[in-house]
Amino acid sequence: MQAAFISEQGMRPEMEDAHYLDLNFGGRGWAFGGVFDGHGGRFAAEYAAPRLSEIFLEKLLAGASPAQAFTESYKTVSVELKGQDSGTTAVTFFIGDSIIFTANAGDARAIVVSNTGFTQLTTDHRLDNPAERQRIAQMGGVIRYPYVYRGYLGLMPTRTIGDEYFKPVGVIATPSVSEHRITPEDIFLIAACDGLFDVVTNEEVAELARQHAQPESLVEALKQEVLVNRFGTDNLTIIAVSLQ
Repeated sequence: MQAAFISEQGMRPEMEDAHYLDLNFGGRGWAFGGVFDGHGGRFAAEYAAPRLSEIFLEKLLAGASPAQAFTESYKTVSVELKGQDSGTTAVTFFIGDSIIFTANAGDARAIVVSNTGFTQLTTDHRLDNPAERQRIAQMGGVIRYPYVYRGYLGLMPTRTIGDEYFKPVGVIATPSVSEHRITPEDIFLIAACDGLFDVVTNEEVAELARQHAQPESLVEALKQEVLVNRFGTDNLTIIAVSLQ
């Protein structure tokens, strides 16, 4: 299995993204990766990137399913960040036995690109998602689209790791989880922060991916498209895994 990543600060004053990638996860030939898009500083993302994988592996080897291991690891890391001002969105994946298991909290996203189309594996957690908006409203969060407010502070994603201050108004750490069996038509798994997907659509990412045989050239092409051709200003972190 081959994979590549890029992580660029862009035009932001600070780099708040972090990532994790292990193509021999647990020493068993599995793959595990994640993209963490921090806010309020870089601490939460940099803490969660290695720590979440550790807890996931512990839970998995103890007999939990990948979905259970993801859910428990997201919640545990969020609790461990209690007392910190920063938080982070996350998209993570685990590949074993030709199945991709994914989890995400927030607006980082993962897609599988095939020879003819794409499949979005994750759920965007923002206020334009009706279920997310309803939960925030029921918990008493003030909605000033696209932000959830508590007091004078606002937050765009409706699920995050950390962000203890926003938990009373329904910003939760519970991830959405999914699984996808790899087919002979699948060519790439792409996981990235909103620095990619706020600028380039799933369709455009898939079209570009089909023009590249190697993950290294693909992530460089995506970086060029976002930061140079379209003047993207956000931090940009992308992981591409070849499925061929």
